[in-house]
Amino acid sequence: MKKILLVLSYSGFSGKAIDEAVARAKKEKAALAALYLLEGGAAESVFDKFSDIGFMGDRPSEDLSRLLMKESRQRGYEALGKVQIKAMEEGVPFEPLVEEDATVEKVLAVIEKTDPSAVYVLKRKQRAFFKYFTRSLADELAERAGCEVAVITEEGEQEKEDGNVKGMDGK
Repeated sequence: MKKILLVLSYSGFSGKAIDEAVARAKKEKAALAALYLLEGGAAESVFDKFSDIGFMGDRPSEDLSRLLMKESRQRGYEALGKVQIKAMEEGVPFEPLVEEDATVEKVLAVIEKTDPSAVYVLKRKQRAFFKYFTRSLADELAERAGCEVAVITEEGEQEKEDGNVKGMDGK
């Protein structure tokens, strides 16, 4: 059976991306696999922010790390639940997936394993300054995935380019 892969993460997901992925799966009579990426380094990131402002001491505790992973998992289950409800409403078969490593390589491995006809991923709007120094997960996937990638921006716009779908910045 054909599959559509929807990539969700702790940093956010879009109702528009969910709607588009479910609609595509329904149109193609495909199953929808929703991949939620847990942010393994979230504790260190939060700790760095809190220590920079003088709110915390020298090192993150194991309790903080466990608490943040628990929160990440909870958000993941809620996100996957929203996708499952939408898929059930539209009569689309659904498969939830959770991975603890939010890297491009991990998503590419899931793409290789599930062999979807298309991947839907959200791209958060970046500040102009950071666009020159970092590449988003969505940009990397659009470039490296061996299938069609629909990059949904926060505004929900998308644009086709060379067989892959790449998001627009909405300018």
